[in-house]
Amino acid sequence: MDEFSVLISIYYKESPLYFREALDSVFAQTLQPAEIVLVKDGPLTPELDAVIEEYSTRYPIFKIVTNETNLGLGLALAKGLSACSYEYVARMDTDDLIAPTRFEKEIRKLDEGYDVVGCLSTMFENDISRPLATRARPETHEDIIKLAKERTPLCHAATVFRKSVVLMAGNYQHCFQFEDYHLWVRMILCGAKFYNIQEVLYYVRVSIGTIDRRGGWKYMVNENKAMYYFYKIGFYSFSDLVRNVVIRSCVRMMPVKFRSRILHWSWYRQDRNRKR
Repeated sequence: MDEFSVLISIYYKESPLYFREALDSVFAQTLQPAEIVLVKDGPLTPELDAVIEEYSTRYPIFKIVTNETNLGLGLALAKGLSACSYEYVARMDTDDLIAPTRFEKEIRKLDEGYDVVGCLSTMFENDISRPLATRARPETHEDIIKLAKERTPLCHAATVFRKSVVLMAGNYQHCFQFEDYHLWVRMILCGAKFYNIQEVLYYVRVSIGTIDRRGGWKYMVNENKAMYYFYKIGFYSFSDLVRNVVIRSCVRMMPVKFRSRILHWSWYRQDRNRKR
């Protein structure tokens, strides 16, 4: 099954330049999508609308879903997924880049019977040839489930999945900043089968703003709510809940520069362990 959809959500704060580069990397793939479902999550800037007009004219495979107001990523992706025409769906963010063989290699794994397939991801700030670090991800289903007891086990935007299985698990839901983790846990409980390709096929654009958004009171509260939900539905044990709340809350409330050091150390450790 080679026909698949690419699911993207965009809102007004995105960079037109980065969005253009992301789309170029999609259209440079060895396996091309049959459609791109693009969710406009609220009114966009004229510059972003111009990019969408240019690319949808050049590549007439876009299906545009328009939200009159900004719904947030979870609800935007839920609407977008419902609009996807194909069983296989690939996620993509508007400011990242992908290796030319990403879709081909991940789709082949879905053909083997997996329900969700991810890959390793490399983080970069300005120059993709000067990466900051590569985030290791467990390969096997069993190890992915094990990691999910601590944190999200996949790079969300780097995944492909079966639409029917996502819908069976309840589709994307609103869980501010944790939409992906929320979805993976529900899919695990529904019996979905996971796999991570042990190859860098996705490049995540990061900045000091990325680190800043991963902390503070609001972020901590939302994270704790998500983890309590995992406990309520039976995925976390009580000890899982306590351990994760204590450790993560301490990190989230640190000043940005200290949180940045911890995050970079974590990336470095994952990268070093992967290369052993």
